[in-house]
Amino acid sequence: MKISDRTLIILILLALLSVITSMILILEKLGAPSFLTGLATFDTGVVNVTISATTDINLAVDNVDFGSGTVVLGGLNTSVNTSDTAWGGNSNPSTFANPGPFQVRNDGNVDVNISVNSSSTAATFIGGTNPGYYFVGSYVGTDEGCGGADGVNITNNATLNGFTSSALEICQNLTYADAADTVNISIFIDIPSDATTGLKTDSGFEVHAERIAA
Repeated sequence: MKISDRTLIILILLALLSVITSMILILEKLGAPSFLTGLATFDTGVVNVTISATTDINLAVDNVDFGSGTVVLGGLNTSVNTSDTAWGGNSNPSTFANPGPFQVRNDGNVDVNISVNSSSTAATFIGGTNPGYYFVGSYVGTDEGCGGADGVNITNNATLNGFTSSALEICQNLTYADAADTVNISIFIDIPSDATTGLKTDSGFEVHAERIAA
């Protein structure tokens, strides 16, 4: 059977194409440059970063100053408290000031539980007969970080708590997002008529943060 020149050329071209294709595949497996195939190649990479947990609280309002005033005589106590209206604030007697409460802010990047204590008691801080020195966690408002708009995670707030050296929790799960990361601590003092005069200072007030396990 005679093969025409045209058929022979076609067969030769097919053979060459097969050889070239085989060579390209072999070179690709050996890592030859991609321009030999005309196809782009790519690989993938991974970027890692680890953010450590940081527990950090700040007393955004760190001073409660009731100023000075006269007390009721005749064996009665004179009561003053910070300006938390839910507990009768903004109505201190005589010339005593109406300061705002302490305000704790979570500046870390983890949720925390907040507790309070003092090395001072009513007797050592105020003195006199039957003094009172109390605290309670209280609602902040729009920046409430202890349970949101209604402060549902404020704890031990059914009644006032007397200061002792043992820390007492006032907020369970104070969040850290900037829009909601604060809680108030309201202060209450009962001053007996026989308390000694002069400046009274509690320098042992402490706020503690306990990181909540993830």
